[in-house]
Amino acid sequence: HLQIQLAERAKTDEERQLAFAQLKQGQARAAHLVQQLLTLVRQEPGVAPQPHSAVDLAEVARLVVAEHAPLAAERNIDLGISHISQEEQAIISGDFEALRVMLGNLVDNAIRYTPRGGTVDVALQLRDGTAAMEVSDTGPGIPEEDRERVFDRFYRREINHASGSGLGLAIVKNIADRHHAGIVLENRVPGPGLRASISFPLR
Repeated sequence: HLQIQLAERAKTDEERQLAFAQLKQGQARAAHLVQQLLTLVRQEPGVAPQPHSAVDLAEVARLVVAEHAPLAAERNIDLGISHISQEEQAIISGDFEALRVMLGNLVDNAIRYTPRGGTVDVALQLRDGTAAMEVSDTGPGIPEEDRERVFDRFYRREINHASGSGLGLAIVKNIADRHHAGIVLENRVPGPGLRASISFPLR
């Protein structure tokens, strides 16, 4: 409402353009927050779940990377898929749309926290009867003491400089739990960067 008032009171084209730019940014943040809240509610325990079916994790990975390519390009970030081998065997029982949302939130976070010119890689690996989806970036990483709290709703680190709702990783955790998947967050060695790995039992 304040931004609308500022636009109405603008005396020059420059002031008006600035006010509308800020209004658009505020609207985008609000829309993103509402979408994240709706997604979180849909993934809550007790909500009627979608029936699980055979899901090819490689297909999920390719779709998510394609969807986030424009955002990565806008931020001059190299986004790609690496180390996908034997992808025809990466089949789990799950909810395709929920898994797309889960991986999409991880990739979105990685892009937003990675400085311009950095890289974000999505990888799929098979090991010990599990399929692991990994998202690694060249951002600042997460201190060990914060790695559990980042899954709490609305939690945002004090040094956070990226826009967001604080719900993305809470959604990731809910979806992973519903798929009996384990999540590990660890800083890349050598750094900088973060690696998020989610391991699913194979079908």
